[in-house]
Amino acid sequence: MSLRWIHENLEAPTCDEECSDIDDSCSDDSYDSDLSIGEEKGPGSEKEINGDRRRKRETRRHPTTTVKFDENGTSHYITSESVKRSPCVIWDPRKPAQNPVYNCLVIKLFCRTGYHLGVSESGRVRGLSATNEPHALLHIIPVSFGVVRIQNIETSLYLAFNKKGRLYGELNGNKDNTEWEQWNVGSYDAFRSRKYANYGWWIGIKKNGRAKPGPRTSWGQKSIQFLAIRQE
Repeated sequence: MSLRWIHENLEAPTCDEECSDIDDSCSDDSYDSDLSIGEEKGPGSEKEINGDRRRKRETRRHPTTTVKFDENGTSHYITSESVKRSPCVIWDPRKPAQNPVYNCLVIKLFCRTGYHLGVSESGRVRGLSATNEPHALLHIIPVSFGVVRIQNIETSLYLAFNKKGRLYGELNGNKDNTEWEQWNVGSYDAFRSRKYANYGWWIGIKKNGRAKPGPRTSWGQKSIQFLAIRQE
């Protein structure tokens, strides 16, 4: 067989479509099929998918259980849900004071409104403008840390609140309404009734010299701020 015959009878190889070597796995048909599936699902299927996600988010952790043994050796299973938590305690930034001036026998309480605290023989509490008033001489009796009793030396009456929040002189010093909580207001002191602490009743003197009712007093007022003056 000559080379001329080979070149004359040479034919180009035919390519059959069914036997093609091209791989159709990476064609765009798969992408179209995915789109068709998404179109068939529609918006309702999206809600179902989102609902599944929400269900996963709403799942809660199973309560942990602990085992405790008593004196007899019997086991008791305790879950975290059955454990009672302690009630929330509100923290009060104000701290009770302990003034060293109160260790002396006689003092005067001078209010920022310009009056001295005084208790008359009839039991009336009012502000005294004069400095030499004997009804303004007081004796502070400590009860516990930050809690005191205020007694007038001249009348021997204890400062107290009645049920209506009025200040008066009490003869019996063993009553619970004669106890006062002492608080610091900068360089001044304030006295809150221990019995009516939930109501927030403080000892106060108005600008006109009258005793201020407890329901009208509040923290930060000048009428409840007193300066302890030691008397020799």
